[in-house]
This record gives sequence, C-alpha cells and structure tokens, in this order.
Amino acid sequence: MKNKLIFCSLIILTIFACTKKSFIIDIEMLNANGKTAYLQRIIDNKTINIDSCLIENNKAVFNVDINDNNDAYHIFIKGWRRALPFFADNQNVIIKGDFNVYHKINVITDSKTHLSYEIFNKKYNEYNLNLDEINEKIKKAKNSNATDEVNSLDELYKKIENEQKVFIRNQICDNPSDVLSPFILYRYKWAFDLDELREITKKFSPELSTGYLGLVNDYIKMLERTEVGKPYLDFTLNNIEDKPITLSSIIGRHKIVMIDFWASWCPDCRVENPNIVSVYNDFHEKGLEIISVSLDTDKNAWIKGINDDGLYWDNHVSDLKGWNCAASTEYGVAFIPQNVLVNENGIIIAKNLNGDELRLFIEKYLE
Repeated sequence: MKNKLIFCSLIILTIFACTKKSFIIDIEMLNANGKTAYLQRIIDNKTINIDSCLIENNKAVFNVDINDNNDAYHIFIKGWRRALPFFADNQNVIIKGDFNVYHKINVITDSKTHLSYEIFNKKYNEYNLNLDEINEKIKKAKNSNATDEVNSLDELYKKIENEQKVFIRNQICDNPSDVLSPFILYRYKWAFDLDELREITKKFSPELSTGYLGLVNDYIKMLERTEVGKPYLDFTLNNIEDKPITLSSIIGRHKIVMIDFWASWCPDCRVENPNIVSVYNDFHEKGLEIISVSLDTDKNAWIKGINDDGLYWDNHVSDLKGWNCAASTEYGVAFIPQNVLVNENGIIIAKNLNGDELRLFIEKYLE
C-alpha cells in the first residue's frame, strides 16, 4: 500500500512538473548566511540583476519563468570577484558549495548546454595543469641556471599554450549555432588578437542571438578604439589619497607614458612588477612615466601591494571596482597585467609588452 501511495505521488508530481511554468535554481552555500544572492543575465549588452534573494540558513531559492532564451545565467554574491555562470535550459539547477571557496562551487543540472560547458572546462583545465607543471619546472631550472633546459621548457610551454588556444577556437568554430560558443569566446577573448576575433565572429550563425555575442562585438569595438596608432582615451580616477588624477594631465609631459593595468591579487602582475620597477629606474630620467591602474577592490590590499613591490612612482589610481574599473573597461582590458604605451603626442605606440620586450621597446624609442 505504501509503495502504491509513493508511486501515485510521483505521478502527480510528474504531471505537475509538465504543466508548471517555471524552474528552480536552488542555492546551498556555506558561510553565506545573511548575504544576498543576485540572479543575473546579459541584457542589451549589460549585466542585469533580474532577481535577488536573501540567503537564510545558507540556502536560497529562485523560481524562474520558463523561456526560449537558453543563454547563460549568473549568480553573484557580494564578496566574489566575479559572478558564477551556468546554463539551465529550463531545467532545475542546484548551486552548492562554500562562499569562501569559489573555485570549488558545483553546479548540478540536467542542462545539456551546461554539460557541454563542463566537458569543455575539464579539457581546458587539463591544459592549465600541464602549463602550471611546466612553469614550475622553468622556475627550478632558472634557479639552477640551467639555460638550455629553460629554453627547452619555454618552447614546450608555448607549444602547449598554442594547443590550448586551438582547442578553444575549435570548440567555438565547430559549434557556430550554439549559445555556448559566444560565451566561451567572450570568456577567453584575451587569447585572441583583434583580427582573430573579427574572423571568429563571422563564423557565427546569423540566427544566433545571445547576450554574450553582443558583449563580444562591444569588446571588438573597444579594441578598435585603442589600436596602436589611435589617440589615447582619457580617464579620471582617484589615487590612494582619494584625490582625482586625470590621464591627460600626465600625457604630453613625458616622452612615453605607460598605463599599467594590474592588481595586488594577480600573481602574474606581481611576477612582472620587478621588471617594471627596473625599467622605470633605468628610463624615468630619460622620459618614461607610469600610471598604474589597479583592479583591486580592497584599498588596504592595493596599498600593501604597492609598498611590497616597491612601485614608488607617483601615479597610482583605482575606483576599487575590480574588473568593472571604468578605465580598464574603456581600454578593453580582458586580462592583467596589461599595458598601453602613449607618446608625448597622445598616440598609442604599443600595447601589452612585458619582460625584455618592454625594456627593448622603451630603450629603442628613447634613443
């Protein structure tokens, strides 16, 4: 009798599920009690909060209307540097994890698009693990002054990095009608130059319409505005003393101004900083000036990073909005460290140079 009742209940639930007009996004997030979760989507090329919910007892539930738009959703909780993206395909979703351990949060759903996304991520992360292992070997070889080994490992690193790029490109170009493709292109846009981005976007199906495709097209336009040979774009941000600094007040007073985009939380930035300090020391008196734009959100961490790395030039600015920094958005910054070099006439003369390449360019320009 009990089994019959359970069976009948399942039938009733199934019938109800077939007729309901919404699906559920269930959040189970440790250490998030009392925080607000925001459900977001890209609408008109902007990230829009379409709903919000207070997290009580580390749980929150969104009821979302079924719709024909299979584009990505995001969950954002203040304190994260970025929102958590996922695909639903009108299927129920469980988002489970620890607020303080973002990279281990799980998305559980029957969405076919999200499953494809997870398969892509697994392969992409395999490349990353391989690159990390090679990078560790490079560090050890450098410490041992094993020049030949360093050169060999550098070549291997570049080879694997290029294979990863081809993998990303193939995932996109082999699926020109899939909503996942513009999402992946926007997420990994930093891997491609302007011409490559133009070429890839031409392959998308004309019927494909997603928020992320709009973001990709906007990003291309931003890069076009800041190509080498174009005039610089002005901005004003506060320094560490909360006083406004305008870029145009610096341009024209020096032969080269380097706009340096970085953050204290960025490991690659901290690795590159000693090189930038060395370049500044050698060429400041000859006409180089630097304005560092931080993508930090924590002012104390920002100031500590400046002091710890000895970034003692005068111009350090930030609006403490992380990746939403007004200046980095204007310049289409999709990764850090990144830089833009502007001459005394206000023309962009180079972009994204680092290491010896940065030193050699500045040295030659200031001859």
